[in-house]
Parts: sequence; structure tokens; C-alpha cells
Amino acid sequence: MDKFWLNFAFEIGFFSLLGILYYFYQKRKIVRYEENKTPIVINFLMQNCLAEKLDESQPQLDRLIESLDDYLNHKMANPPLSLLREFTQMPECSPELKKVILEGLRELER
Repeated sequence: MDKFWLNFAFEIGFFSLLGILYYFYQKRKIVRYEENKTPIVINFLMQNCLAEKLDESQPQLDRLIESLDDYLNHKMANPPLSLLREFTQMPECSPELKKVILEGLRELER
């Protein structure tokens, strides 16, 4: 009977150690995501703007894409959030792109 309790205590200790290691692993993943959240969201917004761009000239959208690219290439210190908000109010912005941009802005404000 003593061997049973010894094995049981060993298993409890082993699984507790695995649980603690998994906790720290997940915590590190969450912290890394929060550190890199802004570039990830800005990159997603830029890809959506590029998908929306037509062959014809769209100066407002071109300006937005350039500023997003400048931020991603570290030419600007802060993301162009005001420019994104401005663009959603313009008639050139499609409803689908407006919805994506507003959701991205909400994510960045969290």
C-alpha cells in the first residue's frame, strides 16, 4: 500500500510541474502577442487596403497605404490611427473596408 501512495504522490507532483510549466509557456505567448499586436493589426489593415485598391488612381487610399507601410518599415514612430479614422469617413472607403478598419482600430485601443 505504501508503494501505491508513493506512486500517487509522484504522479501528482509530476503533473503539477507540467501544469506550472504550461502556465508560464502560455503567459509568455500572451505577453509576446501583446507586444507585437500593433504591427500585426497594421499589417492586416494594409493588406486589406491593398486588396481594395483598384488599377485607377485613388489618392486618399494611396496616402493611407504609404503611411501604413512607413509605420511597418519603422519610418514613423506611431501608427497612423488618425489617418485611418479619417479614411473611414470618406466616400471613397467601401463599407467592407470601413468595417475592417474600425474593427482594427478597436483592437488597437484595447
